[in-house]
Amino acid sequence: MATQMKIDVAAPGDIRAVALAMRDRDVAEFSAISFADTREELAVALESRYEGNPSVMCARWKDQPACIGGAIETRPGVVSLLFFATDDFPRLALPMTRWLRNELFPRLLGEGGVHRIEAAASAAHKDVLSWLYTLGLQPETGPLAGYGKRGEPFIMFSKVADVRSPRAG
Repeated sequence: MATQMKIDVAAPGDIRAVALAMRDRDVAEFSAISFADTREELAVALESRYEGNPSVMCARWKDQPACIGGAIETRPGVVSLLFFATDDFPRLALPMTRWLRNELFPRLLGEGGVHRIEAAASAAHKDVLSWLYTLGLQPETGPLAGYGKRGEPFIMFSKVADVRSPRAG
């Protein structure tokens, strides 16, 4: 069966729609690193921060926004992953994983000029930690105590390209 997933730059309203319908564990994770306390406040904050950014993508399932993802440049050559989804994500998990590993990451680490892809994930969000491994990222830290606004621990993951220049002489 052909996948019914379509990935494009997030259109106006996509971020808010997914944020309002995102999985409860995504709300908990994003709320931990946001000033927002409710799902509605979080949706407004995410929309305000990311709408119109060409690095923020929306994957649709049966023409409905199902997940938002992005590789946001935080420093020269470094991108931080952004990802949250609705309960439809299990239908997209395999094609999304393939797309990230086989298309987006090689493009970023190749001609995209990126040497580091990083992601901070809640230590309690076990399926996300597992997914980051599947994507080829490795943990750089154990749980970072006090990372979230209520002391929630997070773990930093990364995928780093070798950027050492050849030695002269």
